[in-house]
Amino acid sequence: MKPFLGFGTTDSGARLTFDARAYRRLGEDSRFVVAARAQGGLIVGSRLLATPRDDLFYSGGGGTVRGQPYQSLGVTANDGGTPVETGGTRFIAVSAEVRAKVTDTIGIVGFVDAGSVSDSTFTSPGDDWHAGAGLGLRYATGFGPIRLDIATPVGGDTGDGVQIYIGIGQSF
Repeated sequence: MKPFLGFGTTDSGARLTFDARAYRRLGEDSRFVVAARAQGGLIVGSRLLATPRDDLFYSGGGGTVRGQPYQSLGVTANDGGTPVETGGTRFIAVSAEVRAKVTDTIGIVGFVDAGSVSDSTFTSPGDDWHAGAGLGLRYATGFGPIRLDIATPVGGDTGDGVQIYIGIGQSF
């Protein structure tokens, strides 16, 4: 929970978030791991256009939905008759991975991610959802794996095509 205090045209409220993860090793030698993640958030006490922009939720990119461009999913708000593209006050996302160890230092990953951002509810039929899927390569080092993920949109295509992510550590 992160409370915020508004001044002027900004409301006061709180940003609530959660991030749950689960892992299950498969096989006698634990070469395979199934990983799942659920994350979400909610703004309380503040109206959409009166919430600090840095506290609103977006989806897309390496931390939420791979295969979609960074922060590509938000909401369109009506500001005095003018449409404004911004983040939302509700966010939910799910991810699943199957990780396979090829050698002691090389691993491959298959994954799928999906997310939704809204300004009113978590799962209305009209909410925008987007999803991505792809493959990844992991190289184990002494300080954690070096990650290369290549993903493509499978729902809610922005038209930007394949996305590439490089990082240190697992995605979750």
